[in-house]
Amino acid sequence: MQRVLPLAGLCLAVFLAMIGMGMAGVALPQKYIELSGSMRSAGWLSSFFAISYMACQYPAGRMADTFGYRRVLACGFLLMAAAAWVFSEADTTMALYAGRFLQGAGEAPVWASAPALLGSLYPDNRGRAMGFYNAAFHLGLMLGPIAGALQAAHIAGSPFAAFAWLCLAAVVLVLVTVRTAASPRLESGKTHDTPAAVRSLWPLACCLPLSGAVYGLITSSIPVYLTAARGFSQSRLGVFLFCLFSGIAAAQCLAGRLSDRYGRRPFMVGGLLGIAAGLVGLLSGSQPLLPASTILLGLSMGAFAVSSMALVNETVAEGRQATVSGYYYLVWGSGYFAGPLLANSVGLESGSLVLAAGLLAAAAILFHPSAKPGTVRQRL
Repeated sequence: MQRVLPLAGLCLAVFLAMIGMGMAGVALPQKYIELSGSMRSAGWLSSFFAISYMACQYPAGRMADTFGYRRVLACGFLLMAAAAWVFSEADTTMALYAGRFLQGAGEAPVWASAPALLGSLYPDNRGRAMGFYNAAFHLGLMLGPIAGALQAAHIAGSPFAAFAWLCLAAVVLVLVTVRTAASPRLESGKTHDTPAAVRSLWPLACCLPLSGAVYGLITSSIPVYLTAARGFSQSRLGVFLFCLFSGIAAAQCLAGRLSDRYGRRPFMVGGLLGIAAGLVGLLSGSQPLLPASTILLGLSMGAFAVSSMALVNETVAEGRQATVSGYYYLVWGSGYFAGPLLANSVGLESGSLVLAAGLLAAAAILFHPSAKPGTVRQRL
């Protein structure tokens, strides 16, 4: 029971928080358009998030490794609740940017600390455990837009207030269920292990920013584009996000378990190729391609994310997993920051083609026999 409780508690906590975030995600593009009058500079919604998200990754991971996971995770969900309150009270686009900045600071420990905790608790099935957690994460995002659309149509109240209350519920769950789980201490004399392990992961440096850039687009520029240019209503946008995140959630469970058995690299390479194809199909303007491209994009992003995160987690020594998870999401977040800015400067369609070409090149690098990320395994 002690081994099951932290996983169940973490999954339920992140599920509730992401339902709230999904509800807010449906309402945020419309509120941005109402306050700004156009979709111009919508990419800054993602970029302000990414600035604080990247800045807080390493400190959050280091604090989790030093002081334990429980407090760091709880503080992350608490900051997300504060961001939801800012969204609710915002009356300018700068206030929305400020809310996204605060949200990024809150999500940094949620992303970096939880995978490290799961890797420590389930060393022989880390891909499966992370798959369940990431599936719960994206299942919440999948159901959140539907809940947000239903709330907008039939229920009074603010989706941003719901986001805040659900994050507070997540704080309580973390404090109760992760009580007995502490981050492992690294033995004296082992601090040199981490740099060697990180260097062995150099091929991922070609892939993570591109994956982050695509995620940045689907959480900012693409929903605004679909709302303003394609005429999507909140309900239709909710269906789009439901299909996208359902693909991510399904792939997290399946690819996590299969990568434990067959290795991480096939799922990383296949994921990169699928992301490129899905992104091009999604923005091709072809209505028949839209559903298939959305599902392909979700499945591919899920497969790449869980297999690459499990690889990073299993490559480093115990006691440094949250720190290296912070590095992982710092590199990933650089793309999350830059992708929407690229779309702002050259246009969403052109920027997506550039990203697709980069994804194909990264897949080729990762597939090459000389690129074997994570071959240095440090054990205590």
